[in-house]
Amino acid sequence: MIIIEDLQKASVDVSSLQNYILDNFEEVYDLFTHQKHSDLVASRDKLNRYIQLNRNVILQLNIVDKTNLAFISLLIGVSEELGLISSFRFLFDHLKGSNYNIGERLNAASLYLIGVRTADDYVNRYEAIYNHLQHSAETEEDNTDKVLMTMVNYYSQVIHDFGEFNIDAIKLLKAKIQKSLSDFEFSFLHGNLISDILNVDLSNFAAAYHTIHSLLDSFLGRDILKPSYKKEFLLESGTKYASLLAYVANSFKAVRQISVSQYQLIKSDSIYNSLGRGIAILTDEKQLYAYMNSYGNMHYEKLIDAFKMLPKTFFELETNIIDWGCGQAMASMTYYEFVSQNGHKQQTKNLTLIEPSEIALKRASLHVRKFDPTTEIHTVNKDLDTLVNKDFSKNKTQRHIHLFSNILDIDGFSLTHLLKLVESNFPGDNYFICVSPYINDTRTSRLDAFVNYFSKKPNFKKIQSIENMNGEWKGTWTRVVRIFNVSL
Repeated sequence: MIIIEDLQKASVDVSSLQNYILDNFEEVYDLFTHQKHSDLVASRDKLNRYIQLNRNVILQLNIVDKTNLAFISLLIGVSEELGLISSFRFLFDHLKGSNYNIGERLNAASLYLIGVRTADDYVNRYEAIYNHLQHSAETEEDNTDKVLMTMVNYYSQVIHDFGEFNIDAIKLLKAKIQKSLSDFEFSFLHGNLISDILNVDLSNFAAAYHTIHSLLDSFLGRDILKPSYKKEFLLESGTKYASLLAYVANSFKAVRQISVSQYQLIKSDSIYNSLGRGIAILTDEKQLYAYMNSYGNMHYEKLIDAFKMLPKTFFELETNIIDWGCGQAMASMTYYEFVSQNGHKQQTKNLTLIEPSEIALKRASLHVRKFDPTTEIHTVNKDLDTLVNKDFSKNKTQRHIHLFSNILDIDGFSLTHLLKLVESNFPGDNYFICVSPYINDTRTSRLDAFVNYFSKKPNFKKIQSIENMNGEWKGTWTRVVRIFNVSL
C-alpha cells in the first residue's frame, strides 16, 4: 500500500506528481477510500501537512486529465472525512468550474463548509444538505457510513462554531434532524448512530463536540465481521425455483420472468430497500427475486451491447469464464445467450463464479447449469478481499474472459489486491468486459484505474470505451463500459 511519504516525495513538481498519480492511481485510490477510518485518523496530521505543503503543486495539476481530477476529488473526500476544513475549501473551489462530477455527498459537505457566516446559514441549509445526502445514499454510496459521517460532521460543526453563543440554533437543527427521522421511513438517518448523537447532552458544547466525534470515530472504525463462507461446491437443488426454471427457455428474459412473477406476490418497499442499490450481500430468496426484477433488464442490456463489441475471432476458440461478483450469474447467462443466438460454436471449458452471498451463488450455479450443462463450474463463496491464489483452478486453456458487471466501481474492496490476483492467476490471453452504471467521475476513475494498470503491458489492446449519462443511452439508465484485451 502506498504511504503518504511516497506522495510527498513525488510532489516536488507538477510533472513528477502527475506521473506518479498515473503510475500508482489504484494504490492512491485504495489509500483514500479503502483504508480503515481509524488508520486515516492516525494519519490525519500527515495528510493535512501533505495537502497544505503541496497546495501549489496540486493546484497546477492539469484538470483536463480526469485522473488528476479524480486525485483532487480523493483529497477533498479525505479532507471532509477528517475535518480538514481549509484543505476542503481550497480544493473544492478549485474544482468548482471544472465540470467534474464529484458527487452528491461532497456537494452537501460544501454547503456547510463553504460560505457560512451565521448560525442561520447553517440551519437554513439543512434541507438542501439533507436532500443531497439522501440522494447520495440512494444513488452513489455503497452503504450509508460516509453519508452519515457527513451529516454528523455538519451537526458537530454547528456545535463547535455556535455552541457557546447560540444554543437555540443547535436545538433548531437538532429538531430538523429529528423531524426527518420521523417523517421519512427510509431516511439514511435511521440507525443507532444518529440516535446516540442526538442524545448527547448539549449543556457543555466543547464536551458534546468531542463526544460526538468519539461516537463517529467508533462507528466508522468498527471492524465488520466477515461472514462464514462455504468452501464446497454450491448449487441450488430441490427447490420450487429449480422446478420452475426447468420449464422455461434458455433465454435471460425467460429466466428473469420467473423472478418477476414471484416478486409480484411479495412485493414491498422494505424488500427493495434491503438491496442497498443492488450492492448489499443478499441473504434471502425474496431479495433474489427483487434484484432480478429491479436490475435484471439493465444488466442484460449493458452486457449484450458489450459482447457485440468483441471481435468475431474471439468466439472461434474455446475459453474460460471468470464472473467476478457474479450475483445470480446474470453476466454469464447473458454471455451464453449471446454466443448461442449469434451462431458461435465457442466452447466454455471452465467457469468460475465468485460471490459472497451463498444463496445467490447457489442460484448462479443453477442458472449456468441450465444454459450449459457441460461447463465445469467452480464456485468461490468469498468477497474479493478474502480471495487468495489457491481459490483459482489452473486451467489448461490459457484463454480467459473476465466479466465485471456492476462491481469495479464499488469502493468496498482493495483494487490493488484484485489486480494482483488477476495478474497472478490468469496467464495467457485475457479479455475483460467491464460494465458499471455512471455514478460520478470519481467512481468512474476507479474503473479506469483498473484498465490503466493493464494498459502498461506490452500486449494491451483497448477495444471499447463508453460513458453514457442519464438520457444518453436508454431512458434513465446510465453506463460506463471498458473492454480490453491483454496477454499476461
